[in-house]
Amino acid sequence: MKVTIDNYKDIKYIEGNNKNINLLYSLLIDLNELNNEVINHGEKYRQLYIDYIDNHTEYSSERTDPCPDYYGMFRLVFEQNPCESVGEELTLDELDIVMCALINFEESRLS
Repeated sequence: MKVTIDNYKDIKYIEGNNKNINLLYSLLIDLNELNNEVINHGEKYRQLYIDYIDNHTEYSSERTDPCPDYYGMFRLVFEQNPCESVGEELTLDELDIVMCALINFEESRLS
C-alpha cells in the first residue's frame, strides 16, 4: 500500500499511537522535499515513495526455512519502478534512520 498524506492515518499497525503517526507524517513531508530536490536536479527516475506491507507472507510448503512475515513493515520503493525497492523491509524507527541518511547523502551530493 502506497503511503500518502491522504491515507497515512488508515494504517492499522500504528493506529492509536500518536507518536508513530506523527513520525510517519513527518517522514512523508521529508520524502516529499527529497523528491522535489531530485526532480529539480533532473533525476525524476530517483523519486521514492513509502510502501506499507499490509498483507501477511503466504506460507509455502516448498520452503525449508522459516517463512518471514513482513506485515506491518515499510519499504522505500522507486516511483517509476515499483518492483524495485531501496534496501529491505524496515520498521518505522528504521525507516526514520534510513530517511535521515538518504537526506544527508542527497544534500551533500546535490550541493
